Amino acid sequence: MSDLPRDPGDEVQRRFRYQINYAALKALQMLGPGSSVRSVYCEHLEDVLVEGANGLFTGIQVKTRELDQPQFRLSDKSVSGALKRFCVRDARYPGQFERFVLATNFVFHDNDGGDDVGTVLSCCRDNPSLEGLSPRHKVRKCLAEFAESTALAQEHVIAALGKVRLEARKTGIDQPEQDLVRALGEIETLGNQSVFELYRMADTIRAHIWNVSSLALDGYVLESHAVVEDFAEHVEALRTRRKRLDRELMAKLTTPAAADDRELLSIREFIARESIPPGLGRMELKMAAGGIGYADVEQMKDDVASLERTFLGWKEKFGLAEANRRLAHFQYLANRAAREAEAETSTGVSAYGQAMLADLRGRTRETAIGERDSLFGCRSEHLVGTAGLLSEECKVWWSADRDLSPAAPDA
Repeated sequence: MSDLPRDPGDEVQRRFRYQINYAALKALQMLGPGSSVRSVYCEHLEDVLVEGANGLFTGIQVKTRELDQPQFRLSDKSVSGALKRFCVRDARYPGQFERFVLATNFVFHDNDGGDDVGTVLSCCRDNPSLEGLSPRHKVRKCLAEFAESTALAQEHVIAALGKVRLEARKTGIDQPEQDLVRALGEIETLGNQSVFELYRMADTIRAHIWNVSSLALDGYVLESHAVVEDFAEHVEALRTRRKRLDRELMAKLTTPAAADDRELLSIREFIARESIPPGLGRMELKMAAGGIGYADVEQMKDDVASLERTFLGWKEKFGLAEANRRLAHFQYLANRAAREAEAETSTGVSAYGQAMLADLRGRTRETAIGERDSLFGCRSEHLVGTAGLLSEECKVWWSADRDLSPAAPDA
């Protein structure tokens, strides 16, 4: 299959994902104290449209490029095309745009020449009358060409381009994924959330933006809405409303998942408790019977201690019932991993504990990755510690010997 031509669709989706992450970062600004952002629209008029508290808009075009490619120049069709669209947009909606932004993950060419985007924009902003520029000056030629191709007066082009700002982020195309998680963590009310919860929120925000960026409509339009005189205008209004992100929606998308909303697992004969029982004597005997060395037994004790500390934290923060519900879920996952590890390593020889422990650690690492959304920010060591607790409760064994009674003295 490697000799088949590559389907460019996945690369298009990757670049659109960058734009979605960028839109999410803009939308999160609404949650900041004293934010001047009222709402953000996705794929409406521009790639991203930001409404300020003053009722004016910022139109944003997002361009991506790999880091080993040439810098963006004014001669690039994607750049000149975006700037011309800004001019047309400003003319069509007079007095409604306070600025435009041409954003990229990369950089813009900067050599103080006619092919330099910044030079043209600075001239429109600082010298709108083009004073001192000869008729053959590259900037004059550029502006004349823009005016001709957009069918706008040159002064209108200059006024629009004077509102344009460049945003060169100087990152890889994929980096905003981490930027989004970091931005979530910097929100004061989310600072105590686990990194896994922040990743879940980031995925939720991205999924919502991805969904509303299309022209699709929710529900059955004719059945759920009264037929109006201008149905086309009605549908357009519904689409616009769907594309809008406001502070209330962003607060909802960044609400931590409630503990009661999680479908957790449990084991038979689960023992509800107020604390992890002190002493791990039976666990030590079982592990010793399985041929597990002293250092690994001590490590298991530390893993159980880590679980105990976590359990007490749950109890203090969420109450005893929720702490036990989470502990039961951990015991289910640990018990499953222990059973699979024992089945894999038990070969009829009584002492298989060392091999079983190594296998268990590998399985809990895989479980911690696959079940990260239901582990409340915990690590694989917490699951290993849970297996140690189950060993103390005689639900996990490390050898074929099930007799814990002391050996009889020699006669």
